[in-house]
Formats: sequence, C-alpha cells, structure tokens
Amino acid sequence: MSSLATINVLDGHDSIGGTKILLTQHDHRVLLDFGTNYRRMNQFYAEFLRPRSSRGVLDFLVHGMLPELRGFYRRDLFPPDEYPHGDNEFDGAGPTAALITHAHLDHCGALAFLDPQVPTYATPTTLALLRSWQETGKSDLTQEVVYWGERTTGEAGGLRTAERGVKQHRNWRLLGDLSTGLSEALSAAPSSRTELVGRPPEDGRGDSVLRELNVRCLPVDHSLMGSAAFLLDVDGARIGYTGDVRFHGERGRETEAFLRELERRSPDVLLVEGTRLEPPDRPSRGNTTTEEEVRRNALAALRPFAGRFAVADFGPRNVERLRLFRDVAQEADRRLVVTARDAHLLGLLALAEPNIPTDFSAGGMRIWAEPNAGRAAPWQQALEARFPDAAIDAREITTAPGRWLICFSYLDVNDLVDLRRATAGGLWLYSSSEAHGEEQEFDFARLKHWIDWARMGTIGFTIDPATERPEFVPGYHASGHASQAELIELVRRANPRAIVPVHSERPRRYAELLGPEGVRVVIPVQGRPMDVAALAAGSFPSR
Repeated sequence: MSSLATINVLDGHDSIGGTKILLTQHDHRVLLDFGTNYRRMNQFYAEFLRPRSSRGVLDFLVHGMLPELRGFYRRDLFPPDEYPHGDNEFDGAGPTAALITHAHLDHCGALAFLDPQVPTYATPTTLALLRSWQETGKSDLTQEVVYWGERTTGEAGGLRTAERGVKQHRNWRLLGDLSTGLSEALSAAPSSRTELVGRPPEDGRGDSVLRELNVRCLPVDHSLMGSAAFLLDVDGARIGYTGDVRFHGERGRETEAFLRELERRSPDVLLVEGTRLEPPDRPSRGNTTTEEEVRRNALAALRPFAGRFAVADFGPRNVERLRLFRDVAQEADRRLVVTARDAHLLGLLALAEPNIPTDFSAGGMRIWAEPNAGRAAPWQQALEARFPDAAIDAREITTAPGRWLICFSYLDVNDLVDLRRATAGGLWLYSSSEAHGEEQEFDFARLKHWIDWARMGTIGFTIDPATERPEFVPGYHASGHASQAELIELVRRANPRAIVPVHSERPRRYAELLGPEGVRVVIPVQGRPMDVAALAAGSFPSR
C-alpha cells in the first residue's frame, strides 16, 4: 500500500447533508456523492432570496457551497468578468467518476454544476427519481442534474441559455438492469418543444473505473427507493461508505445484507453517516418507529374521521410512505388522491421498480386536478393523456369528502381554499420529519394556521401556544436514518480499522461512544486530504 491514495471530505463533515467526498488513487479521482449543503445555503439565502442563475457558479463558490477545485464544474457556468480564465486559478484536477448513493438533493443536488462529461453512477431507480423531479420542477439551473442546457454570456454580462429548446444528457452510467421502458423514458426529450441530445444513460457496470477500484454497489434501506452503499478498494485498502441507511423500513433486510458484507470484508476505513447521533445530555429515544407501526397508528387515527375530509402529509418522493397510505386508505374504505407530480413519479418509477402503484382510474387512485390559469406543462398533458379518467377536482371531493385520503403537504395548502366547503371537522395527519432550523419552525406555525382556518384537527404535531414552536408526536413517522444505537452496533459489527464520520452535526459522538472500546475515530477536516495508508495502518492522527 503506497501513500498516493487519499480521502478528502470536501463538504458534509459537520452537517447533515451537503456530502461531497473525493477519493484519489493515482489517476483515479472518484466522488462519493455531490450534494447541496442546505445548512450553508440557508445562512445566506431564503425563499425569496436565491443564488443568481445568471452568475453561474459564482454565488455558490464565494459562499462556500461549492469547493474551489479545478476541473470540477461546467465551463459554461464561469462568468467571464469574474473568471476570465475559467477555473485555472484553482488547484487540483477534475473527478474521473462520481458515485451517487441516492436521489436526496443533499447527496446529489450539486451535480447541476458538475462537468457533465464526468461519468456519474447511480441505480436506475435513483435516476428515475431525479428525472421526474427535474421534469416536473421549475426550469432552473439548480435543477439540471439529469439533463442540462448550455449557458452563454449575454450582452449585459450575465449568463443566459445559449440555445432554447435544446438540452443535453449528462454522462449517466447505471448500476443495475435498465428496462426497455425506462431506457426509452430517460432517452426521451422532456417535451415535444425540446430536443435532448448527446449520449443517453447506459448500463455502466462493466466500466473500467469500477473494475480497477473493485467498486461494489449494495442496496440499502432508506426513506428513498434506489438507495445504495458502496464498497471499493483504494490502493489496496478496503473502503466502505454507508450513504444514508436505516434498518426499520420495508427494505431493512438490504441494510442487514450490506452489514454482513462489511463484516466479511472487514473494511480498513468506513465512511459512516451519523444523522441521529444525539447529544450526551439527551435521554435515549428508545426504539425506532417502524413503517408498520406508522401504518397501524395512521389507520387508528383515521378511523374516527369516517365520512369526513382527510389529508396525509408526508415527504416528497417517499414512495414507500405513499404505498403505506394507499393501503391505509383502502382499509378505511377510502381512495388515495395524489398530486400530479406524485403521479408522474409513480409512472416513471414503475419502469424501474416492481410493485409501484399506478392504478389511476375512476375506480382506483385519483390525481388532484389543481386549478391552473395557463396551459398545462408538457408532462401534465402527457399524464392526462395516459390516465384520462383519473383527475378529480374540488367539486367531486366536496360531494363526498369521506371517500378520499388526499396527499397534500405544506406547499399545497393554497388548495384548501377550493376545498373549504369540505374541510370542517376533517383531519390533517402529519407523517414526515421534524423541523430542522428556525425557518422550518416558522413553516410549521404557518401550516397550523392554515389547518385551524380550515377547521381541521391535527395529528402528528402540535404547536406550543407560548413559543409557536412545533412539537412532534411519535408514532406517525419512521425516520430515514438508523438510530444512534443502531449506528454504534453497525460500527462494532463492521469492525473497521478506522471510521470517518460524515453527514452529522455531532461527529465527535462516535469518539465518545466508541473510543473507550478501542475504535479509531478520525474526525475529518473540510478539504484536508487524509492518507489512506495511514488511516488503514492506524497511524493517522484522530481528532
């Protein structure tokens, strides 16, 4: 083992999300995730104060949301007045590959800025999720993670789209079987008015970089389908990266299989998430709520509201939770109503995953027909053509509000105005994560005002009347992450020579909890390479 291999945690070293890890070995420079650091972004930006698309990478670089490294970014995103020579003033060399664990944007959102020629590896399900998110979202620079539009310098010096109606494929390489249907969907232009050029996504499992680094992609349980962990060999050292993991979802057996593989391989270095590491003065939260417990509790909460209006509020793209609520609706003699974006996602995801519900019809699931002042977007028109009998509007729901369970969230509350004749005495069932930060606490207070205005009851959270801060009721949400006790047990069983915590606000808790047992915990310093040979030998200083 030589000293030419390094691990460099570029971001996400002390935050939940924004993970960007660079592994270097000789000519290989491999990214493990390339996510958006929302904690850093929220220090400078808010809902109506956003980074300027017309300035490309500038705002993101100067505020530390992207590392200043040569060869990483799209050349068309460097404003010439600020960067007359592009990224030549930066150090380093560009990545030769990127391995993406899953489709949450705190792990992959910064791909919008990455050089689109970099081979980017993910599961087919992850790419299907991202394609749906981009196609149904706003046309914005930060959304360009699957396909992208070239920018050029306008007359006033800002960047603008070079050629409207033309998008280009990124160099996506898939780590799994690519069905004919999904291949066709990923290759297709997002609309008849757009041309999608370049090389479409292909199976990348035979690529040389994967063979030379002995890369293995292993499925794991998380709150998003298609999630994966990675094992690879860097200069003779066995490296493991958990991504985001949990054991208590419907795919918990996959995380257990990954852990057994860690036990078998005994990694030299384990890059391990620590989302749910708790402060030492906080009492243990005990057992983790499972998805099955959520199902039982949700059904029990819904039954007393028979004949009345009901909303299920859960995280975006959480298809496992959506299927759970479809089952709850059926047991409660209701039918699920989803948003058009959810319906688009299900239609695309069904090409990559088995058991994805797409029974949209007059007698099955229904699609909320949101009032729209203008012409429907191309993806909406395609959805309407595919499921012509699935649309449901406020008038039909109001006629029999107890027949439906409606999938709304905070950003859908405006539509309660159209449904106001049906909402009184109804239920808003909250089944998603707790607030992270002051801005989200304000959102919950605002959500509660909407629910109260609609004269509905709330289950899953309350608002403290003295502080207007949310308090969350356990039992209605299953976390997407392993508990502290499960993380500690994972490390014990994996028995690595060293662990490097990432994706955590309390990385030193690993040292406090495992240090006395002899586990070597190396706290990364942002942007400072760590010698793999020293990590594997136990000679790299812990911090």
